[in-house]
Amino acid sequence: MVTEIKRLLSEAKPYKKTIVIVAVAGVIHAAASARMALLIKPLFDNLAKAEFDLVLQLVPWAMLLAVIAGVARYFHIYLMNYVAECITQALRQKLQQKFMKLNLSFHNTYATGSGGLISLILNDIGAIQDGLRMVADIFLHPLLFIFLLGNLLIIDWKLTLATMILVPIIGAFLKSTSRSLRKYTPIGQTLLQKMTSTIKESIDGVRIIQSFNLEKVMGNRLINESKEYLETRKIVHARTEIMGPVTEILASAIVMGVLLYETWEVKAGRATPGTFVGFIASLLMLNAPIKKFQESYVRIQSVVAVAKRIFHVLDDPNEVPESIENKPFPQQWNKITYKNVSFSYGREMILKNVDLEIKRGEIVALVGASGSGKSTIVNLLERFFDSTSGEILFDDVNIRDIELTELRRNIALVTQDVFLFSDTIENNIGAGNLSRDKKDVVKMATLANANDFIMKMPNGYQSRVGDRGNLLSGGEKQRVSIARAMFKDAPLLILDEATSALDTASEIEVQKGLDHLMEGRTALVIAHRLSTIQKADKIVVLKGGQIVEIGTHHELLKNEGEYHRFHSLQHS
Repeated sequence: MVTEIKRLLSEAKPYKKTIVIVAVAGVIHAAASARMALLIKPLFDNLAKAEFDLVLQLVPWAMLLAVIAGVARYFHIYLMNYVAECITQALRQKLQQKFMKLNLSFHNTYATGSGGLISLILNDIGAIQDGLRMVADIFLHPLLFIFLLGNLLIIDWKLTLATMILVPIIGAFLKSTSRSLRKYTPIGQTLLQKMTSTIKESIDGVRIIQSFNLEKVMGNRLINESKEYLETRKIVHARTEIMGPVTEILASAIVMGVLLYETWEVKAGRATPGTFVGFIASLLMLNAPIKKFQESYVRIQSVVAVAKRIFHVLDDPNEVPESIENKPFPQQWNKITYKNVSFSYGREMILKNVDLEIKRGEIVALVGASGSGKSTIVNLLERFFDSTSGEILFDDVNIRDIELTELRRNIALVTQDVFLFSDTIENNIGAGNLSRDKKDVVKMATLANANDFIMKMPNGYQSRVGDRGNLLSGGEKQRVSIARAMFKDAPLLILDEATSALDTASEIEVQKGLDHLMEGRTALVIAHRLSTIQKADKIVVLKGGQIVEIGTHHELLKNEGEYHRFHSLQHS
């Protein structure tokens, strides 16, 4: 708990000056409010004596204190809310940066997927924001409590000490409630992640859901998850709100006791009506800071529980480390060498002792059944994750010694599952190289065989592509993706099943673009359709994470091995 609070406080360092103003405003508000309560005694005593001149002298002071307290409270709450917004927005930005740095192993194995990560960055951070707003109360109300307690001690110190007997009881109850909240709040946030993931799947997979009549299944899934979530939140709300009535009952008991005691004292002539009213007023005002402090303290427990989850992700080590050497990318390299490379997800070996050499300018195709390790080989080259053992070299330079940004700047990627930003076609193509003049966008689109369909769109290159490019057909998206890779103008190219999801007509159009893209470049091509890789300089056949054959199309057919089997299956 202490660690999470320290880390949250460290996020507030850029706002030190603002927090100082928040603190000063809190002190002023507490002092002014307490002094107003203390004025009640002389006001009532003077009223009882019909000293109206003295009453008129006290009223302006009471109004001045009310104005000071109101203005101070405004800045205290307003500035604390603003700081809470700033801190939580900074945490959102850190999470987004972390998500983009975490390797594919993390993203592929995260329990609730991208929906869970969205929930973390929105719902969990939102819970922290709500809790941080209460920090102002944690600071303000203990001060107000102390000042009001001072009032009570001044008016009647013996009675005040007698009423303090209930403080340990409230403290013990508060501790018990906080412990319960630290247990149930993370459970609720985990269930909220599951619900967010289900909602995201319902939107992303709407086509399949409607096709297979799964609307009711998905609806029931969310209903069941909602029931679990509501049961947990029911407990959280019950624990949070129980403090209110407990405090109010105890406060009412104290007030009644004080009422009887002060009535007796006034009757006996040992106290004045002003003493009675002043003590009761301060005592009643004391209830508010106690209640607010309890509420704030309880809410902070929830914040600590949620912060623990967020910091767990921020501290996750599954991140591709930056190079220590920070060597530049070797521009005159002659070959890429995979030397005894292995890779595993936990205990599952994906690649086993792979040795492979790719000469500059070669088109190398990777072939094999699903799960054979084809995509892992190209993912390792871009360092989406690092190999478990072995090394990958550009001549004699280990890719782990090359600056990560420089390495990826020299590799262009075209995948089967094309991702386009919800932006214009021009900006999507230009994203390939942000430092390059966008006047070349049209040229690259023409080479990618995309210019014709783009010019037929209502706004040409300024047409928006929709979420993930859903306003374009599969072939159109693929050609924009190829234009983006061309615009990047990287010497090394990765084609990950770039045409496997297309119909024959679209594949022909896309293949023309790919032919232009591969000219003069070193290319690694993953393909299920063997017809698209017959002209490759080298075909690498994988099985169970190991290379079982290497050769040209004709050589491998003559060998009548694994490649020949694939070829026969596709042409049978």
